[in-house]
Amino acid sequence: MSKDYYEILGIAKNASKEDIKRAYRKLAHQHHPDKKGGDEKKFKEINEAYQVLGDDTKRSQYDQYGRTFNSQGPGRQEWDFGGFSAQGGPASGWEGMDFGDIFEDLFTGFGGGGQKRRARRGSDIAINMEVPFAESVFGGKRSVIIEKRSACENCGGSGANPPAGGGSGLKKCGTCQGTGTIRETRRSIFGSFSSLAECSVCGGKGEIPEKACDACRGVGILRKQETIHIEIPAGIRDGEAIKLTGLGEAMSGGSSGDLYVKIKVHPHPVFQREGHDLLMELHISISKMLLGGEENIETLDGKVEIKIPELSKSGDFLRLRGKGVPSGRGHSRGDLLVRLLHKLPKKLSPSAKKLLFDLEREGL
Repeated sequence: MSKDYYEILGIAKNASKEDIKRAYRKLAHQHHPDKKGGDEKKFKEINEAYQVLGDDTKRSQYDQYGRTFNSQGPGRQEWDFGGFSAQGGPASGWEGMDFGDIFEDLFTGFGGGGQKRRARRGSDIAINMEVPFAESVFGGKRSVIIEKRSACENCGGSGANPPAGGGSGLKKCGTCQGTGTIRETRRSIFGSFSSLAECSVCGGKGEIPEKACDACRGVGILRKQETIHIEIPAGIRDGEAIKLTGLGEAMSGGSSGDLYVKIKVHPHPVFQREGHDLLMELHISISKMLLGGEENIETLDGKVEIKIPELSKSGDFLRLRGKGVPSGRGHSRGDLLVRLLHKLPKKLSPSAKKLLFDLEREGL
């Protein structure tokens, strides 16, 4: 039956070589027999079309002779998905074809084919923690109780009953002969592929207990509550996370995951943070703004007396050095910036009004 190879690949007759290759890869992925919903017949048809249109000489002949073109010349084209033809050489028509993306799907998740087995690792854990504003500036220590998979204390995570419990340690796994892996064979339209998979008996460790631990039944891990001590670093910001390596979920025969603590800083009623500086507002009377004087303010370090310069204006800033947030470099800290704002009285007494009228006559 005659076939329209352009229609099979879904491309125009003036498509470039790159367009042909792109269309072939997309359709080959879509209809690969080893994929869910794959179609072996359609897959073969796509490859046949690509063999012709992907070769400049064959494409020229196909365009010239139309649907009567036979890519193999006289006779019938043979396909050998084992990778060799009946004559023992490379399968006819498959030379030069790019199967990199297709084979990559076939081997995903397997340890064979020259790929290294992925390191076994427990899951990470993420928790939220709220801290007061002052604690985010100066740091602190916290403790939380988390229920997670942890190494068995009775056997130390080995899964074997300790000598005190009648155990005698570990022995080589008979299923995988101590390698931790077993060879699996998988069939596809290209033939049979061998790969290494984790041994289900020893869990990839290559060893099994002589006598299983009484507490964890030989698994090496237990789900239990554990107290975690967390150090809040000075200067931590809202939304930042603390990483505690190895304090996540334990994994039998592998390393533990990590614990991530996301920090939520409570807002402060007085102070705002700008980088490593702290900002606050100070409302003072107009007379003190003009004449100057002293004011006592409460900082995160305690009470401090500051001097208001004469003829200060509303919106001016006073800088108190070293009263801000630790920068993380040695013991240096940012500054506290005090913004001056005038405070208007709610009511004026007759004497106050008289004084203001006198000031007005003075041009103030």
